[in-house]
Amino acid sequence: MAWGPPACQPMRRSGRQLKTGCGYPPVASPINPCSLCDANCCKSYMITATAFDILRVMEQTGRNAEDFAMLHQARLLAFDPDTTLDMEDDSWVYLLGFKSHPCFFLEKNRCTIHASAPLSCQRYPFQLDGKLNARFCPIIPQLAFRLKGADISASMMKSELEEYKKIVKEWNQKPGKMGDCLKFLLDRATKMRKHVD
Repeated sequence: MAWGPPACQPMRRSGRQLKTGCGYPPVASPINPCSLCDANCCKSYMITATAFDILRVMEQTGRNAEDFAMLHQARLLAFDPDTTLDMEDDSWVYLLGFKSHPCFFLEKNRCTIHASAPLSCQRYPFQLDGKLNARFCPIIPQLAFRLKGADISASMMKSELEEYKKIVKEWNQKPGKMGDCLKFLLDRATKMRKHVD
């Protein structure tokens, strides 16, 4: 997905229609609300990902997954238990994610891979239920996000997440060693993508 405004969805405020770009000449450089911030979310959050996210980033950057992806112990206060990975050789459960704090792909407070970043990053600061989670966003970027909307739809993210949960479930039915997990996830995601294409 390219960085840019969401599909034409005019919004209404106080009875007047806000212009979202529909029917107007294209803007050479739409305002990226993240450009009005110092990337606190990318510095503070553990960046969780799906195997599909990792594949997209590998394709865009030419990097190996081991360069930027890792399994994090699930020590978050809130996470989807259907995305946690059991290990044969460890009693912790794990989440797939990026090397974070700050994000591996953050340079000069800007994301270098936004077009192929994890869908959760492309959707941020919006949650799947559509609520704005702008805990780390200063007021001006918050307002810009409210007008702009999310880069991807919740349904797109939910769909991919459901496919990833199937891969996680398959792994958890017969957990292997931690060293084999990432390869398993990526192999299964690759096969699922080929099946869909």
